[in-house]
Amino acid sequence: MRLVAPRFALPARAILATCLLSLPTSPRAADDFTGYLFAYFTGNDKAQEAIRFALSDDGYNYKAINKGNPVVSSATISATGGVRDPHILRGPAGAYRMVATDMVSANGWNSNYGMVLLKSTNLVDWTSAKINMRTAFPSFAAADRVWAPQTIWDSTANKYMVYFAMRLGGSDIDKIYWAYANDDFTALATTPKVLYTYDGKPAIDGDIVLLAGTYHLFFKTEGNGNGIKSATSKNLTGPYTLIDKYVQPTTKAVEGSCAFKLTNSDTWILMYDMYMDGMYQFATSTNLLDFQVASKSYTFDFTPRHGTVIPVTASEKYALNAKWNPSSVAPSASRPGLVQAGRQLLARGEMRVVLVDLAGKTWLDRRVEGTESVLDLSGMPSGVYAARTFGADSWAGAVLVP
Repeated sequence: MRLVAPRFALPARAILATCLLSLPTSPRAADDFTGYLFAYFTGNDKAQEAIRFALSDDGYNYKAINKGNPVVSSATISATGGVRDPHILRGPAGAYRMVATDMVSANGWNSNYGMVLLKSTNLVDWTSAKINMRTAFPSFAAADRVWAPQTIWDSTANKYMVYFAMRLGGSDIDKIYWAYANDDFTALATTPKVLYTYDGKPAIDGDIVLLAGTYHLFFKTEGNGNGIKSATSKNLTGPYTLIDKYVQPTTKAVEGSCAFKLTNSDTWILMYDMYMDGMYQFATSTNLLDFQVASKSYTFDFTPRHGTVIPVTASEKYALNAKWNPSSVAPSASRPGLVQAGRQLLARGEMRVVLVDLAGKTWLDRRVEGTESVLDLSGMPSGVYAARTFGADSWAGAVLVP
């Protein structure tokens, strides 16, 4: 989020605005992480203030799905008709959460009073709820900026913690607040409290990740150098101690911090928007304290703004493509001994066939012995299933049940 929004055309190599997130759960052993999902918005026009998705195989190179169009209607989910700064989180037990700023920037940078909460069990179908801070909490009736909310799972409280920047009128400064969401993820169950304030100066775009027992809170020093600093704590809800240095390896003004950890690696990627220069930059670190400009190149086939990334499994990628890029999920010849025809699987040879849904429930576990067997899928709900065969030619992938 920014106070001043210069208009520019991002270069082809432009990347997403910064965000940091932790990974509270691991995938099933039969369906390992094989890529990354990026949730983002694209600009300051109302049509651009919507949630879009992109996929990557390596965390550096991203391609938009749904032809770059929104995957959720802003008009349906928001009070203002626009949403910005989507943050996506993989929660426990097959749950996914998103939060976003409820805002149309054309109405002014001091015109948004709330946020949108979304939840899903499959990354494809989302339900949502709106929160107006002024009406939900009378003590915040003066709120005129509620910016860049994010969510993290508090494993001690067994609750989702939502945190965001908020300003209570023109005489106030932006501070980072926190509250717990209710069990349905449709409202804030506790009155927001100040999580962090930057020595009496504005702090926005907060983002928390956990590494080796320490929580790292990254934030933008709005109006004070416009860079990214961090503070650390052993407790999620603080208090946080400032590490008084800018973490981005550039002297350019940056905003919107976001980082994610590469799977099967000790490397974290920190992404930030060099918004005065119309470009983005990747930085990498293994300790979340010292960052260097990434040595590997990165590409996008779209022009992103402030968003977030989570790792995804093969079946999750399949589900996302089946919904928004259906031509990319045609039956593949790479399934040894397994051919699908509608709601039947034809298994040739001796093997074990296992199908598991995205919530982790096993729907099929059959051992096939013989030259040819038909496996009936008619009792299974429509959707995408992680699939694995065990035998002479083992295979792991996904099956779409129509």
